[in-house]
Amino acid sequence: MPINFGTMPHHCTGTVTTAVEAYSPAGGTAHGELDAAAYVCPNHIQTARDMWQAQGLTPYTTGATGSSRSCGGTTDFRETTPNATATTEG
Repeated sequence: MPINFGTMPHHCTGTVTTAVEAYSPAGGTAHGELDAAAYVCPNHIQTARDMWQAQGLTPYTTGATGSSRSCGGTTDFRETTPNATATTEG
């Protein structure tokens, strides 16, 4: 499984407080498999949720206090990563 690290299109130096996870449907539920996550400050939570919904994924918002990521950082586990500036590992 590839792991792609990228960024959302906005520029922000805010402190990350939230992870917006993105799930694809599986087994008849909207939250089937974890595909990606965006790490954001409070001002960009809805931006991240909208980004995942536009890609056909179901967003789930959870805390990410203590993260060392920059606001807008993403981790994507999908085989192909749409619109990402990514470094691939794995």
